[in-house]
Amino acid sequence: MAIPEELLGAVEAYCKEPDPDELTLLELTIAWDTAAGYLQGAGVSRPKADDERHGLWLGVMLALTLDGYDQRGAQFSAGKLQENPALRRKLNQLKRTEPALSEEE
Repeated sequence: MAIPEELLGAVEAYCKEPDPDELTLLELTIAWDTAAGYLQGAGVSRPKADDERHGLWLGVMLALTLDGYDQRGAQFSAGKLQENPALRRKLNQLKRTEPALSEEE
């Protein structure tokens, strides 16, 4: 999977990496894929662009991508990093509002 072309500019801006080189783009893509896999595993699918949940989903994806990108190669000596409570609330809201499979068809 790759960062969707229509969202690439948003990812680059959010991660403060305008015009990334090949290696940086690869690192951003890995962070994006990790975030997408995390949300998919949590039962959260990508809403359509015109869905009212799309902005919320994108906010969570960007935050998770930036976190993964920032933490690449990070070493932890004193345990786990603190979790972002605002991101946790957004993720919980996405999970609670995920349409049932039968509603998506």
